[in-house]
Amino acid sequence: MGGPGESERTGYRAALAVRCVDAAGAVLGGGGLSAVAWRRNDPATTFRAVPSPVSSLLGFGSLPGQRAYQRAGSTGGRPLDWPVPAGTEPYVVRVTDRYRRYLPVTVEVAVPVDAPVEIPLYSAPVRPTPSGWATVRGELHRAGDGGPVAWGVVEVSAEAARYTAVSDDNGRFLLHLPYPEALPALPDAAATPGPGPTAISWPVTIRVRCGAGVLRGPAAPDPPYLDSILGQPPAGIDSGGGPQQSVTETLVFGAALVLPLTVVPA
Repeated sequence: MGGPGESERTGYRAALAVRCVDAAGAVLGGGGLSAVAWRRNDPATTFRAVPSPVSSLLGFGSLPGQRAYQRAGSTGGRPLDWPVPAGTEPYVVRVTDRYRRYLPVTVEVAVPVDAPVEIPLYSAPVRPTPSGWATVRGELHRAGDGGPVAWGVVEVSAEAARYTAVSDDNGRFLLHLPYPEALPALPDAAATPGPGPTAISWPVTIRVRCGAGVLRGPAAPDPPYLDSILGQPPAGIDSGGGPQQSVTETLVFGAALVLPLTVVPA
């Protein structure tokens, strides 16, 4: 801000900020999320984000080599003259949840960025179910040796909507999703007593994507980069009659759908 007598104006912006969102659309719980970043070629030197006091952003206020981009000045009441970055540098960002509601996530980011980077978060197996949401949980195991499929992608389609879960390093996955809007007609309880809402059900289609050769990222125990997880090819689901591209299951109102899935990776 300034007035007629203003002689100098200084502005500051962060070279990197992230905004976390629930991948299924549920409201993120307050607090608990943290982020660190490091130059891709220097994983030993990390920088911690500071939560914004007025928003959900996690901001990196100072990163090496970005000082010229982060500050601007002007005189005589003129608008700030923000510098154009000479180039970008690859960073890795890791988001974790100390309450263990969400799986850890790593993403690659070209710094500086001119807008917050949106990072979707996927439910961890121990996350409590939000009130009024449906639950799909299960495990992914490889056909043949029965080993867990880590960082696989499970897609659940209900009506016209599709939701995505990611398995943890032990192959376990959890998805909270809104119930489909198209409810079957309820019987007239006064005229025809029935079982009530627990009889309401919907068909859902399940697909899996996994292929260990596609995954890339930082060293363990960090997870692979999120884009490599989501970019895995379709896998077969073997329910006893050979691998299929998809299977149909039944989601019942008020009950968790449990899916032990045997998969044939691509």
